[in-house]
Amino acid sequence: MYFVLLTFILSIVSTIDGQSCQSTFNRSIIGQCSSIDSCEGTILASYLCERQICCINTTLPSISGTCITGDDLGILKNTSRAKFLRSALNYGINSAGICGNCQAKAAFLAVAATMTENFTIDEVVKSDAEFSADDKKYGNSKEGDGSQFRRRGFFGVRGRTMYERLAKLMSQNEILTNPEIVALTNNAIEIASLIWKNPNLLNESTLTKYADGTFYGFSMLWYKLTEEIAQLAVAAKYYSIFLRQLECGGDLYSGQGPVCKYNETHNGLCSPDCIKGLEDSSTFCGCSGPKGPECPNSPKHIRCCLDSCSQELKMDLGIVLDASGSVGQSNYLLQLNFTKNLLRRVNVGLNKTHVGIINYSDIAKTLTSLNKDHGLDEKLQRVDEAIYYSSGTDTARALVEANIVFSYENGRRLSYEGVTPVIFVITDGQSNTPAETIRAASILKRNDIILVSVGVGNQPDLDELHAICSPPASENYFAVSNYGAFEQKLNQFTSKSCAEPAPVPSNITVMIEIMKDKYKFLKVEITTIGNKILVTITLFNGNVKLFYSFTNRNPKDPADFIDYETETKDDDSSLWMRIKSYFWPSSTKTNRASNGEIRLVLEKPDTNVEFAYIGIKGIEEDNQFKLKFDDCAESTLNLGPILHHKHNVTAKSTSNEPTYISSNSSAFEREND
Repeated sequence: MYFVLLTFILSIVSTIDGQSCQSTFNRSIIGQCSSIDSCEGTILASYLCERQICCINTTLPSISGTCITGDDLGILKNTSRAKFLRSALNYGINSAGICGNCQAKAAFLAVAATMTENFTIDEVVKSDAEFSADDKKYGNSKEGDGSQFRRRGFFGVRGRTMYERLAKLMSQNEILTNPEIVALTNNAIEIASLIWKNPNLLNESTLTKYADGTFYGFSMLWYKLTEEIAQLAVAAKYYSIFLRQLECGGDLYSGQGPVCKYNETHNGLCSPDCIKGLEDSSTFCGCSGPKGPECPNSPKHIRCCLDSCSQELKMDLGIVLDASGSVGQSNYLLQLNFTKNLLRRVNVGLNKTHVGIINYSDIAKTLTSLNKDHGLDEKLQRVDEAIYYSSGTDTARALVEANIVFSYENGRRLSYEGVTPVIFVITDGQSNTPAETIRAASILKRNDIILVSVGVGNQPDLDELHAICSPPASENYFAVSNYGAFEQKLNQFTSKSCAEPAPVPSNITVMIEIMKDKYKFLKVEITTIGNKILVTITLFNGNVKLFYSFTNRNPKDPADFIDYETETKDDDSSLWMRIKSYFWPSSTKTNRASNGEIRLVLEKPDTNVEFAYIGIKGIEEDNQFKLKFDDCAESTLNLGPILHHKHNVTAKSTSNEPTYISSNSSAFEREND
């Protein structure tokens, strides 16, 4: 690797007024004041450009291969700077050796976007007083170190320790005497790829192993990179965006780490707790139930959790297994082993998750039905009895069989039971009759069954697999590189199952039981009958809190999102605490409403949305209730004695923030009292 140190640059770039500018420390680094969009170079801190930026003309290394396109960086506007950055990022991803790894590319871009504030800076800009707070951090040892060794570049090199490691590794002492060269784009992208793949810089092997499409993995990657979790919430959101834009096969999911010791008698799994900043993206996180100690060698929010699935799982789960000749005997056994491991995680039982499994090739055979063999051991035995057929790939026949298995006559439960129907369709290639396969899949989807397609190998038919799955494909298509990588995807499959809300039509009553600190997620289709939805909860036992959103599929209690950066659970400066203190008395109780009923009107937002998402959280040990949704026309809705939030500002939610309603009688008052 060649690292070209750029110590003196005279630039001529597109600018607004063309005023000359200099970097803060090395006055020989000269650029011109410019707008961000027109800067095809490095953006350095300078006090000379007022509202513009100091743009340093920068020559990039030559590019070999295209890893990302303009569409992949839709987060950037189509400007001269965007084109320049695509060239730089293409080079860095190639150099890091991850051009063919979609999830790793997404993580690389997410880190770069976060460190550069969506590619608008190349070094942090602060006042001298703000930088002085870092004079004794990150290996800094004297006054002014915080400013001189500030965060720079795509991977946020920060502090004397990291600069010294770079200088030693690259045999470039000028990094210490002239640290601004780290920010220059040609150098910064070299450094980013070096940090990604070099074990000596981070005392860690390549970061690729953590880029698995899960919040757990990305949390570990961010922690190895920064040794803290500051800005992790921002970076995780970027990761989710790039996973979708690159079509990596699935959105960002929670994920779990290794087995950990919860207490003397129980083991748990290392799982990512919810952190401040992810309130609008709560699918990423969640350790419901008892939380044990922090996991060793992990960031603070990775906890030993007895049950990492925050939802009280109650599913009708289908798995369609490919037993065709192209799979191979050994790969087929890996597929069966993966299926058994998934079943061990999804709460299989008589009143819990029911499972139907179909094994297919030229024929399709039901191994187990939804209404039979309800115990986990029985389901595992049925999987062990599966036969490898080694012939054609008649996926259409398998989906027709799935429609029979998922009929109400054969055990599919009704909507009022709050059950989520999901079928995973696993295949390694194109079906014998793609048109018939897509037609059979459309029937299942019309029956309100969520189809998740899983393409195995390097050459799956994406057109067919995207057409099979429920939209959007970014959420319901999974790509698996080979059958050996199935176990690495187990966390994603589990997280998908845990996060999927149960579809419930309007004008229906749902019977629900949940335990303390568990959630139940529902999605209610918004029809065109009216512009309001009336939600009524009638409590039979215990107490619950109600949350809703029109954008967040898993709205949760904002109190679950912990500010680990300050190690305090109740940060009075946060938006949540300001809202909480405004609406809730300080002595919030957990007794149920006086008449055991909560009624709430949701006003449909002006934007075009398909569903209202509901999250219900259990407050006491055992919570039983019924929940009813009524789609109401505004002209006929009688608000009468309906319970409203005190100031009624939460009856309409158009942002990504979950809206929260508690059943505490102190939090409500009757409108006509």
